[in-house]
Amino acid sequence: MSDLSSQTVRHRRVSAELKAMREEAGRTSYEVADAMGWHRTKVHRLERGEWKRLREQDVRALADYYGVDDQKRLEAVVALAKTASAKGWWSRYKDVLGPGSYVSLEAQASHLRFYSGMLVPGLLQTPAYSEAIMRSGRIKDEEEIQRRLQARAERKALIDSQNGPKVQAIVDQAALNKTIGSPITMAEQLLHLGKLVSLEKIEIGLATDRLGAHTALTGQFVLLDFPGDHGDSTVFIDNAHNGIFLEDPEEVEDYTDVFQATWKLCLTGESATEFLVSLSEDFFKQARR
Repeated sequence: MSDLSSQTVRHRRVSAELKAMREEAGRTSYEVADAMGWHRTKVHRLERGEWKRLREQDVRALADYYGVDDQKRLEAVVALAKTASAKGWWSRYKDVLGPGSYVSLEAQASHLRFYSGMLVPGLLQTPAYSEAIMRSGRIKDEEEIQRRLQARAERKALIDSQNGPKVQAIVDQAALNKTIGSPITMAEQLLHLGKLVSLEKIEIGLATDRLGAHTALTGQFVLLDFPGDHGDSTVFIDNAHNGIFLEDPEEVEDYTDVFQATWKLCLTGESATEFLVSLSEDFFKQARR
């Protein structure tokens, strides 16, 4: 059995993809094991990530049995399996991971810690704020915008889920001052953040302008902690092309230190709510001019 603390994001994704292939084929794990001539628990262990090295011939045999005819998808899974134990990676394998690779991991996390300097984190955005960001970018197809908004709405169910992750977010005042969409859109977004805090749905730390320079200024990131005795974690750094996952323990510890050091300097709790309400009133005043 694999030590779960050694599982990387790629490790998790390979196991999840093998399970998805089986379910798409309508097979039970026992049926697969019997067909492959394996011990009846092997498929279950593969799909739980309880492996150190996965043989290419096993991946290909499973894909053949499941009737997978998408060769790009198969080759991406094989490539991920070959390097699953390596640390740190770029999400190049879109045939497998798709645009929701980060989102699928977010849903598995037990604790999410965001730092965002220029935008409100996606999980905490109002629909109007999200739409304004999408329309300001390179997305021009109306149907795609609506699909993305629906996906974003479904993602936010994490916040209300009883079994959802603990969420902490540090938001720099630069993101709160920036007019995204319109003053009304911003006012509503700020009140939404305040409401989430007051309902104890999430914890928000505000890095106000008074704070000046701080250790997180170098860029936005998300720390994802996963359930289990080993407390394995990863860092996700988003960018315009491919997100970067960092899994080396020293790198994760470094970002953890950055988050904690910045959090200690932030406005939190009732003080954060009052600050958000005050900023929202400023935007409402702009809208009335």
